[in-house]
Amino acid sequence: MAFTSFVSEAYLKSFTPISSNIDVSELISHLEAVELMWTREITGLQLYDDLKAKFIAQSLSADEITLVGYLKQHIAYRSASEAIPFLNVKMVAKGPSKLRGEFSDPASLKDVQWLQSSLMNRAEYFEERCKAYLCNNSSTFPLYNTTDNNLNIISDASSSWDSDIFLDNDNDLRLNRYLYGPNKNL
Repeated sequence: MAFTSFVSEAYLKSFTPISSNIDVSELISHLEAVELMWTREITGLQLYDDLKAKFIAQSLSADEITLVGYLKQHIAYRSASEAIPFLNVKMVAKGPSKLRGEFSDPASLKDVQWLQSSLMNRAEYFEERCKAYLCNNSSTFPLYNTTDNNLNIISDASSSWDSDIFLDNDNDLRLNRYLYGPNKNL
């Protein structure tokens, strides 16, 4: 079964810095990965599956259209960010190869990192908008709070901002730490 994204090629090229001369086949795997790794984590599996089915059938309600609008922006920016390293370096029979156009020079690592960071900040902004919209309209989206799925993909309303700036606050040190395994009770 072919993958159908919430984001079309036209949308991706219109609302992100991805140029119109990029072959969309180079981006499809990133769209799919973003939806499976990030979008399902925001909405939870059951709401994601429900939205995807209604999107394909073109039967979304007005509230669902608003939510999908936020999701599309998050998917477009995060996909653009995740595609950056793969647009210039290709896996070919002889191994990874760096592409270079006839009249262009590759961007420096610093430029690429800045661009990725900027795109990630935009993606994270729209992820937060999605979460806020879902939390504020939880009665409209009863599947958002559903946790009875066999893949344990439940919605995550916590903040996902990942900035390069750390503001140390000793009182909230627990909030800035991922706690797994034996450290979960720190």
